[in-house]
Amino acid sequence: MRRRIVITALAMAAWAGAEEPVAPGREPGPGPSGAVDRWLTQMDRDEDGKLAKAEAAGMMARFFERNDADQSGFLEKDELAALARRLEERGGPARQRKPAGRQGGLSTSQLLKDAPDDVKVVPDLSYREGGSKRWKLDLIMPRENGDAPRPGIVFVHGGGWRSGDKRVRTFLDGAIDYARKGYVCITVNYRLTGEAPFPACVEDVKNAVRWFRAHAETYNLDPDRIGAYGNSAGAHLVAMLGLAGKEAGLEGDGPHQDQSSLVQAVCASATPTDFNLFGGGRSMNRPGAFLAGPEDGLEERIRLASPISHVREDAPPFLLVHGTKDSTVKVEHSDKFAAALKAAGAKDVTYLRIEGAGHGVFNQHKAKTAPAMETFFERTLGTAGR
Repeated sequence: MRRRIVITALAMAAWAGAEEPVAPGREPGPGPSGAVDRWLTQMDRDEDGKLAKAEAAGMMARFFERNDADQSGFLEKDELAALARRLEERGGPARQRKPAGRQGGLSTSQLLKDAPDDVKVVPDLSYREGGSKRWKLDLIMPRENGDAPRPGIVFVHGGGWRSGDKRVRTFLDGAIDYARKGYVCITVNYRLTGEAPFPACVEDVKNAVRWFRAHAETYNLDPDRIGAYGNSAGAHLVAMLGLAGKEAGLEGDGPHQDQSSLVQAVCASATPTDFNLFGGGRSMNRPGAFLAGPEDGLEERIRLASPISHVREDAPPFLLVHGTKDSTVKVEHSDKFAAALKAAGAKDVTYLRIEGAGHGVFNQHKAKTAPAMETFFERTLGTAGR
C-alpha cells in the first residue's frame, strides 16, 4: 500500500508538470491532501491558496477547465482535492482524458444529438456581425410554440472573464432544463479578457439581450419577460443586465440599439459586486486582466464595472446566492449588494446566504438553490406554459 501511495504521489507531481522544488519546511505528505499542498507550493505564485490558469503548469494547465468545476477561473482547494482523489483512485495520470464541453465547448453535432425530443436547438446564432468569434449564442426552446409568447432566460457562463464557453454543461443543461419547462433560452458567449478587457464582456451580453428582443416574434418570446442566470463572472454580467441602463454607457456599438438590454429578473450566485473589494481592483489592471487600461482611469473602471454602483429603486427582482466560505468571491460582496439594493428601495430582493458553502455554492447546494431559482422565475416572469 505504501509503495502504491508513493508511486501515485510521484505520478501526480509529474502530471502537474511542475519543475520547481518544494520549499523547505513545506514538504507535503502523501495522499490527496499532500498532492494539494504540493501543487500549491509549486504553482501558487501569488500565494492566495488557489490556482489561476496563468499559474498552472503542464497537464494542470491543459486540463484546467475540466477541473474548474464551478467555472470560476480558479482551481480552489476543494477542486484540487477532488482531482487528487480521482488520480489516486485511477492510479495516476494515465487515465486522464481530454474533457468534453468545457473551454472549447460541446460540438454542434453532439449538442443536436443530445437534445431531448421536446426541445428545439438553434446553434451558433450570431448576435452581431464583426471580427470576434465569440459573438455567438445557442437558442434552446420548446419544440411546440404554445398558445402565447413565452418568457425567456439568458444563461451567462463564468470563468473569471478569461475562460469558459456557452456550452459548459452546467449552463447548457440549465438552458435545456428550462426550455423543457416552457422557457425560451439562450446561452451566450462573450469576448474574454484575452481578446478585450472590460467593458467588452458587458457590451456583448447586452448586445445578446437586444438581439433576443429583436427576434422575439421569430422565437415566440415575450420581450417583456426576460430573466437571466449566471455564476461568478457570469453572475456579475447578469447583475449588470439587471441594473446598468443606457445612461451607464455600456451598450457598445452593436446592433438593435432600439431594444432594451435590461432584463426583468436576475438570479446570480457567487457574484462579484464591488471591485473595490478585490484589493482595490489593482490586480485587475495588469495587461490582459479584466480591468486593464490606463492607470489614471482605473477608479472609474472599478466604479463602472461594479454592479453595486448601479443599484436603483426600480431594480428588477433579484435572487442572490452566496456561500459564507467562498474564498474566490467573498460573501461580503453579496452581503453589501443585498443591503444596497434594499437601501435604494428595490422591492424584491431574496438572498440565500448558505453557511459553509464555497464558490460552487449553486451546485453544492442544488437541492436548495435549484427549486429556489425555479420558484423565483415562475413568480417574477409568470407562467411559462408547457
